[in-house]
Amino acid sequence: MTATKTHALGIGIVLMFSGVALSQGTALGPTTQHEIEVQNDRAYAGGANDTINGPSPYPIDLDFSGQPWTKQINTPPTASYTGGLVDIFESITNAGTEPWNGWHEELFAGGLGVGWNNSGVVSVQVNGSSISYDQTVTVAGLSIDGFSRPVLPGDTLELHKRIDIFTDNVVGPGQTLFSMEQFPIPEPASAAMLAVLGLGLFLMAYRG
Repeated sequence: MTATKTHALGIGIVLMFSGVALSQGTALGPTTQHEIEVQNDRAYAGGANDTINGPSPYPIDLDFSGQPWTKQINTPPTASYTGGLVDIFESITNAGTEPWNGWHEELFAGGLGVGWNNSGVVSVQVNGSSISYDQTVTVAGLSIDGFSRPVLPGDTLELHKRIDIFTDNVVGPGQTLFSMEQFPIPEPASAAMLAVLGLGLFLMAYRG
């Protein structure tokens, strides 16, 4: 193999593995609406307290090439909101066939300037039992992985997170405060299998 081909192959492998990391999403790529409880600065996604999408945990199916789950956090139809420290509670069922080893979320400002609180994730539970995890927090991005036990198909993942409001804008009734895009992170073995398949397809195309 020439140096040029070796270099091209190396770039292809790097891009292929990068694609595995960046192309994770969900099978349906849903967009859901969630109302903030103005009195106590809380919002729920799935579960008994989600008056729009509950009372069951929200079903999510991991799809490596799918779109993320987009959540819009809105004010109630009859109440305004001025911001504060917001607690987000999520209850999510693994509706697919691949185990999860983590979860990733990105924040997008709407009517308020927002960012992840320094604490990021407060707690993670699987089927009601607390698990340990690693997390990386930036202003807009939050990733947790290294679960002490995977979220298997049919399991329920429960997340408690905190978001800071940076502005004191008054957002009127029925408006979007901010939105979140998120998706599960597969177990390393699942990601590695996809990478091997991708490498095989790349080599077939390269040799052709």
